[in-house]
Amino acid sequence: MKLFYLDETLYESVSHDPGLKKKVLARDIPPCVSQISHIILQIDSSVSEHLHNDYFEVFYCIRGNAVFLIKGERVSIKKGHLLIVEPGEPHAIPI
Repeated sequence: MKLFYLDETLYESVSHDPGLKKKVLARDIPPCVSQISHIILQIDSSVSEHLHNDYFEVFYCIRGNAVFLIKGERVSIKKGHLLIVEPGEPHAIPI
């Protein structure tokens, strides 16, 4: 698992336009992305524990917060956090 925080990430210059600033949340990420999905979870929603043997799953929180269970460990994310679940890591979103 990899967890990144937007509010703890420093701005850096954009190489092709140094007047612009950006925050790079994650470097050295998987070389291949198979899909990008968008999900809205209601307050009492949950996702049962499961895993993916053949791909990474990336979660970026655009508002609110969520608690995940990753390999049995509670991981809290909030607006601006990026969570990468690696292949074979059991994960869930409990109520």
